Amino acid sequence: MSILNRQERQRLVLELYNQGKTIREIAKEARMSFRDIGVILNKAVEEKAEGLKEKHEEIQQLSVSSQAYKLFSEGKTPLEVAIALNLKESEATKYYKEYWKLKQLHNLNMVYEETKDDIEPFLRLYRLSKAAGMSARHVTNLLKIANTDLPDIQCRYCDWGILFLKLY
Repeated sequence: MSILNRQERQRLVLELYNQGKTIREIAKEARMSFRDIGVILNKAVEEKAEGLKEKHEEIQQLSVSSQAYKLFSEGKTPLEVAIALNLKESEATKYYKEYWKLKQLHNLNMVYEETKDDIEPFLRLYRLSKAAGMSARHVTNLLKIANTDLPDIQCRYCDWGILFLKLY
């Protein structure tokens, strides 16, 4: 093992610790005392705590809506945001819709507003079309054809069904 400078030794200790190594294993591999390893780990914990404290203070200075948008941008769900900010469901939902608008997800909000509690058929159609490898244009064309010719198509299927039943 080559001679490492102080920064390289600190990086090595933190890397080994993050890999789940014990203090004893780190001491053996890095050829350092338990005390020196403890100093490095304590310093890292303090720095991380200070960073979290600064982030928390930064978030606390933001308005509730800005805090919610920030949490949504970090991938938090409306439930997690409601809990973190002590919001009612209606407030969390309101901020989530606003977040959609801010992220230019107008169409998503529009679909939600139009479907409300009846979104399942829409999702089923989406999933079926994806599974069939259909593009949005294919689905649109299919729906146009079906909308125009649906009565004829139904009659053909009915006629075939009656013919099938008569044959057997």
